[in-house]
Amino acid sequence: MKKIQGILLVGLLFCITVGCELSAQCDRTCLEGLVDQYLEAMVAHDPSRAPFAEDIIFTENTIKLPLTEGLWFTSSGLGDFKITICDLKTGQVAWVGSVREHDKPVILSLRLKVVGHRITEAETIVIRDVNENSLENFRLTAPAFSEILDPSERTSREKLLQIPDLYFDALKILNDRNVPFDDECYRLENGMLTAGTFPGAPPRTPGMPGSPKCRNGDIPPVLKTIHNVTPRRTPVVDEEKGITWGIYCFNHRGLASVEMPDGTIQPTYFNQPNSMPVSEIFRSKNGTIRGIWGLGSAMPYGIGDGWTGPVFP
Repeated sequence: MKKIQGILLVGLLFCITVGCELSAQCDRTCLEGLVDQYLEAMVAHDPSRAPFAEDIIFTENTIKLPLTEGLWFTSSGLGDFKITICDLKTGQVAWVGSVREHDKPVILSLRLKVVGHRITEAETIVIRDVNENSLENFRLTAPAFSEILDPSERTSREKLLQIPDLYFDALKILNDRNVPFDDECYRLENGMLTAGTFPGAPPRTPGMPGSPKCRNGDIPPVLKTIHNVTPRRTPVVDEEKGITWGIYCFNHRGLASVEMPDGTIQPTYFNQPNSMPVSEIFRSKNGTIRGIWGLGSAMPYGIGDGWTGPVFP
């Protein structure tokens, strides 16, 4: 009897312990609060102001740095727009917004991993070449990325995770027929409107790349400039907002030209090798893509994403 009572007591203590651990998981308010602490510490140039784990891993544009370098050393304040993406299942949170660097605007895309209310990973993509038009496009579209969807409008986690691969796989066949674009879809690349439109959007700049809609059917062969998109990671999924945050590495081998369907030869837009790790944010509603933000900069060819190793091991 005593042995049985002992077993029951151990089981009860185990359940209590597990229950405490589950109740202590970071909810949306908790994750958003940790992002705020991170940003406040960064602007103050003082990592002690945020709850970092002792073995914190931090990268800026794929390079591992100490929490005293990069934007942590140069930031001078926060800007006037932001979006927050919370993954309650994995304890990760992403934040995209404007930051001041020596009083000039930059765009920061940030991912934090939280374990036991401590930040164990901080991954950042920083875009330093931005202008006021790009910032205004982000400001105008940010409210839509902050919307909590009605349960009837949400897409399953499984389908949200499929969207980036469908999107990038379309480049292989130069056709996006399998990508679930909505008629209202638009795409911003570093703030520049490159597909679709939205209320208040500025006129498209003459001579700049772009398309009236996200869905084109056949993709222009000039995109063969992109050799592949690898590695790909989608670590943050916000099911309540219908948003995913990921890092996808566009690799350009350095083609000089591409043959078009009519037989003409067209120069490519990258004729020297480079890789571009892009922070890509997809917003979906009722199973279709409504908005895409892409944030990236050209870097040495084969650099990878800083977390899964180089493109060529």
